[in-house]
Amino acid sequence: MLLNNKIMKRFIIPFFVIISLVLVFNSCNKDCEIETPDFYGSWTVLQFDDLDQQYNVELKFNSNNSYDWILLDTVEGHNNSHAEFTISGNLMSITNDLDCNSVGEYYLTVEANKLAIIAKTDGCAQRAAALEWVWKKK
Repeated sequence: MLLNNKIMKRFIIPFFVIISLVLVFNSCNKDCEIETPDFYGSWTVLQFDDLDQQYNVELKFNSNNSYDWILLDTVEGHNNSHAEFTISGNLMSITNDLDCNSVGEYYLTVEANKLAIIAKTDGCAQRAAALEWVWKKK
């Protein structure tokens, strides 16, 4: 019996140490990963402009890292728009936009079914006015 206890202690302690390390590393891998927000897809919002015109807009983020800003209502002085971007974490950099010549940087925050877009820097006031909203998942 004494021999069995020595053998058990010899194997059980390393066994529990190994299991503990596996659990620690496994849980850290899940908790320590930086996840990119799931913003791809369609979002909508009711916008208004300086002329107090209200109109519904869809913002569609495509898997090829482009987006389409689409008017859902007919409104004077506004047109659909398309641009390309890169993403790093929660920072979107708009790199190719025919309507604006400058690069724009925006923070994206997704929570539940809402997407907040907040300008970090953008020299294009029209684009900032079109994007800086809290959008609802379509």
